[in-house]
Parts: sequence; C-alpha cells; structure tokens
Amino acid sequence: MIWLLFALLTGAAVMSVLWPLARKSDAADAAAPDIAFFEEQIAEIERESAEGRLSAADAETARTEAARRLLRARGVSSGAAASSRRNAIVAAASAIILIPALTLLLYGKLGRPDLPDASLEARLEAKPGHTDIASAVARIEAHLAEHPEDGRGYEVIAPFYLRNGRPAEAAAAYEKALRLLGPTPHRHNALGEARLLASEGRVTAEAMSEFDAALALDPKSAMARFYKGLEAAQTGAREKAEQVWSELLADGPADAPWRPRVETLLAQLRGAPAPESAPASEEGAKIAAMPEAQRMDAIRTMVERLRGKLAQDGADVEGWLRLIRAYSVLAETEKAKTALDGAHKALAQDKDGLARVDALARELGVGG
Repeated sequence: MIWLLFALLTGAAVMSVLWPLARKSDAADAAAPDIAFFEEQIAEIERESAEGRLSAADAETARTEAARRLLRARGVSSGAAASSRRNAIVAAASAIILIPALTLLLYGKLGRPDLPDASLEARLEAKPGHTDIASAVARIEAHLAEHPEDGRGYEVIAPFYLRNGRPAEAAAAYEKALRLLGPTPHRHNALGEARLLASEGRVTAEAMSEFDAALALDPKSAMARFYKGLEAAQTGAREKAEQVWSELLADGPADAPWRPRVETLLAQLRGAPAPESAPASEEGAKIAAMPEAQRMDAIRTMVERLRGKLAQDGADVEGWLRLIRAYSVLAETEKAKTALDGAHKALAQDKDGLARVDALARELGVGG
C-alpha cells in the first residue's frame, strides 16, 4: 500500500512539472491582459459609434488602431506558445528521470499528507478579469513613459481613466493625443468632457473651448451642442440654453440615445414638472404662465419648501432625487452638493435609495 502511495505521489510530482510545460509560456500569459484590454477597447469604440458619440471616420481609425495592437498582442502569444512546445519535449524527458528520484528522497522529510487542499471557494472569488485589465493599463503606462510620442497609446488609455473615476488623468491623456495625432471633433469633445468631469460637472471655459473647437470642425456635433446648452443653463442664460437644446432635438434622429436626457433637461428648464411634486394642474398652469423672473422665484420657493420637508423626514428617497435634480437645473451646484451630502446621511441605511441618489448625481455631474 505504501508503494502505491509513493507511486501516486511520484506521478503527481512529474505531472506538476510537465503540465506547466505543456501550457503556453509566460510570455503568452503576459500577453493575455493586453489582448483582453484591446478587445474591450474595440467594444468601447463600437458602443460610442452606436451612440453617435464617435463619427464613422473616427470610429474606423480608432478601430483599426486597436485591432492592430490586438493582433500584435496575439502574435506574441502564438509565437511564445510555439517556442514553449519545442522546449517542453526536452524538459519533459529530464523531468521523467529526475523527478521520481528527487521525490522519493525529499518526500520523507518534507511531505505533509495530513494538510488539506487549498480552498477552491477562495480561488473562485478572485476577479482575474479586473486584474488583467489593470495589468494591461500598467503596461501601456510603462510604454508611454518610454515612448511619450505614441499618441495612439494616450487615446487608448484615456477612456479607461474616464470610466474609472480618473477624469484629470483622462483629460491629460486626451490632450496629448490631440496634440500628437491632430484635431478631430471626437478628440476635442472627449477632452472637453474629461475636463467637465474633472471640474465636477461644471462646463468651465477650458472645457467650452474644446466644444467650440469641435463645432468649428463639425457644426452638427451632438455632444458639443449638448454641452453648449448646458453651459448656457449653468450660467443663467436660459433662453440660449432652450434655443440650443430645441435645435438639437429638431436636428437629431428620433432614436438618438441622448434625446431622453435633453428632453428632460429642456422640460425642467421650462419649469415643468415642478421640482417638489406633481402639482395640481391649475397651480402648474399658473407657474408656467408667469414671467420668467416670477416663475423662477416660484420654483425656488417650492424647492426650499421641499428642502425643509426633507430636513424633517429624510427617508423620502424621491424627495432627495427631486431636490438634487432641481438644484442642478437651477445651476446651484453648491446647494446640489449639500443636498447630496444630506441624502447620504439620511439614507445611510437604505442601500437601494443611496444607489439611486448616486446614479442621479453621476448623471448630473454633482459631487466628486
């Protein structure tokens, strides 16, 4: 019985060496994160193209570059795998002879058959995909540190920064890509949006200069026109914002993904629906019929009344959503941030409610 056990242990020791040799090499494994990253990049390009955020020409250029890098990464993987198979034959012959002798010699001193196997459950809880993407990004960052003239590299990594809450780094990457690769409406828009997110949703002069540059190249750019209207709304030029967004809706396709958001903001800009709650139709008609200054005073009064109610009963998730949205439409950013902080304190035990509040804050660019 003991010899059978030794035989099994010897076989396992031999296979522990042969199995890694039969798999792809470390170089091939190292290429896997890059392959995953560029596959995700191509999918991101397809999404932006489908949403109208990227023109057909820019989408084709970006798709071609990402595909080229993907093919190069796969080439590294394939070449390394072929080299691994050749080396495996020589290493396997040596392993079959040496491993059994070494196993019998060392197992008596080092073996611990009483120890349990490593927990499979713990391994299954790992998230290799995220690690792989982070590893690919680290590789690209190292590459850009050595090759700062690679504009395509900056254009590839910038969307990753933006999706992962690093807008300042995304803006820096887009700025370098724009300088190295030349101006396009998409690059100006992407840089402007990154600067907007870095300033917590405010359309700053620096961001607006990029949207203006995009409009100079493409007067029909939906993204640039949307943010031009948002900048007007935030600075109190409501008639201009209404005109810009109305023209955008008139020119845009009926199934444009940005249409619902523009329609909502335009309706809020015009004062309907009222921020506190659905008012009686008579009250709503009276507010809508008021002159601009009186209408805005009436809306602000209702907003403050809502704020007072939430100070008494903070469990009203819908109330917090209306309050944050109302302050955002009124371009009162600091009050919107204060409302967001109040919602976080009042809804600390309501995870679903907090998720809805945070989703709205991200959509409106409120908070960090």
